[in-house]
Amino acid sequence: MEQARRKSSRSWTAAVALVSLFAVVAVAAAGAPVPRRILVDTDMDTEDLFALLYVLKQDRSKFDVKAITINANAWIDAGHGVNQLYDILYMMGRDDIAVGVGGDGGISDAGEIHPDVGGYLPLIDQVLSTAGGCRYRQAIPPGSHDGRLDTDTNSGVRRGFLPRGPRQYEPLRQPTAQQVMVDTVSAGPTTLLLLGALTNAALLLMAHPHLRRNVERVYVSGGGVRVPGNLFTADDTNPFAEFNMFCDPFAAYVVLHSGVPVTLVPLDATNRIPVTEEFFAEFGRRWQSTPEARYCFQSLDQVLRRLRRPAPGLHGSTGFYLWDSFTVGVAISSMGNGEVNGGNDFAELEYMNITVITSNKPYGARDGSNPFFDGRSTPKFGLKEGGVHSGHVQTGIRDSFCLVEGSNTGRCQDGYTKEVAGSEGVWVELPRAQSQTRITIARLIGNFSRAS
Repeated sequence: MEQARRKSSRSWTAAVALVSLFAVVAVAAAGAPVPRRILVDTDMDTEDLFALLYVLKQDRSKFDVKAITINANAWIDAGHGVNQLYDILYMMGRDDIAVGVGGDGGISDAGEIHPDVGGYLPLIDQVLSTAGGCRYRQAIPPGSHDGRLDTDTNSGVRRGFLPRGPRQYEPLRQPTAQQVMVDTVSAGPTTLLLLGALTNAALLLMAHPHLRRNVERVYVSGGGVRVPGNLFTADDTNPFAEFNMFCDPFAAYVVLHSGVPVTLVPLDATNRIPVTEEFFAEFGRRWQSTPEARYCFQSLDQVLRRLRRPAPGLHGSTGFYLWDSFTVGVAISSMGNGEVNGGNDFAELEYMNITVITSNKPYGARDGSNPFFDGRSTPKFGLKEGGVHSGHVQTGIRDSFCLVEGSNTGRCQDGYTKEVAGSEGVWVELPRAQSQTRITIARLIGNFSRAS
């Protein structure tokens, strides 16, 4: 029924977070207020590129990207992600932006966070070494066809399109994600745009709690509150989680419960913004005037070549959505409206009491799945014995604990952003359920094609 309601006229909402890439941004007006300092943390998946370019096309007198860090425990491998990002920044004339990824630090058995933790592993598996398997990353195919190989190469588009800039990935010299985050947030009030797993941000907030006062707000792309998850490789074990939350549930819990103001843009909102065949065709006809627009179009074309699958009820939908682009659109609009009373041009916003599920009942099981508790007299990070983090933690996409006999729908909830009552949750801002996007293409083009 949800897909059946996606009428052709609403397909244009897919342009919300892309269309500004296709026009010239106005020059800052004299006497403009101090710009919002922005740090973006991204997993460099294809749709993240659209969101990044959306931010970079903004008026720098209002929204100034100071740094970008790469989440390296999900969709992309470190070196490939850095090199593509450097080339994108070179194309956009933004070689001034600091880029961080990885690091060789670790977390001791006692829970002490050492400097420059790499973030290559989810927090539950992070020890002093950066080597090891990743229980959650198993959900992301390693090869082609919507896997890491496609993301590493941007389906082959990157090398054939992007100009080579002066910066490149240097393993022994590359600034680490934590170094870049600490330097950026220490320099002044900063807004975080989190477009992947929340590992890097959680480590920042855990290791440097004094810097929380400099984090003005966190905008998170991810989660699903009242809709099913999107783990297409693990639905039979976990039908609740969305990819960004699933890749590090404990990190997501830390960020949402940190006390820093959070705006979450979940699947509940982005499921209503499919990229349709109609929009894609119009994209190719109308918005090819800049290199960044052409790069996005060619990248999207490669994704859709893999995803297209005619089926009843899709109504021209390609199965691809503007998850991160819409999140960034919401963020920019909220910041532009002073983040007062939910003012936003993209969606109606409200507050909801939610949490992130990090383990499954029964709590206190100690069944060998949970390194925070198993084999310990004292839980790691001072976690509560028998508390919400002490149950069974999903060990992989085929975890037998999560399978339900006679059903193809699993029972594990790791990474589920769940609406709850009372002190178990925190109040988080997010788009109102069933609200419509408010912005039109005409208005968006008008905003970004004004004369200087």
